[in-house]
Amino acid sequence: MPSEKPPVNGPRKHFVSPDRFFSTDAEKTKLNWFLFEFAQETESFIHREKRLKKRLTGKGVDDARIGDFCVHYAKHMKTQILEKLAGRIPQVCIGYEEIEGFLPEIGDRLVDQVLMVIAKAWDSQTEACVACPTRCISERDERAPMFEDPFYWE
Repeated sequence: MPSEKPPVNGPRKHFVSPDRFFSTDAEKTKLNWFLFEFAQETESFIHREKRLKKRLTGKGVDDARIGDFCVHYAKHMKTQILEKLAGRIPQVCIGYEEIEGFLPEIGDRLVDQVLMVIAKAWDSQTEACVACPTRCISERDERAPMFEDPFYWE
């Protein structure tokens, strides 16, 4: 009797996980939850863009590296978000510098494509926030109980 193989087109493993956004219990804040959700949204948007995903793979950027990048980029946004909330900058900017720094091998054309996908993920994430009762930004320092409940991230 042949052994069963998992389906080739089975569920994709996600490399963005909530535990990458806190190292202590005190860091389980709503702002860090927002950053986790933004990283997850970015990862999802990159994988939806089949042509972009194929080109990244061709440059040696696998799923794990995409996940690492999405976490890195989301954490990078934290400073800007806080600066905007404090009124020190007029708006949050999605920039290419972090993409080039983290993925130097992909070249300018792919950097531009990744930048566009990040902007789409940002718009999607912030649009969802308008209707979300969690208020991750306005209550940014409050504890995020979602970190404790796998229902929210599995």
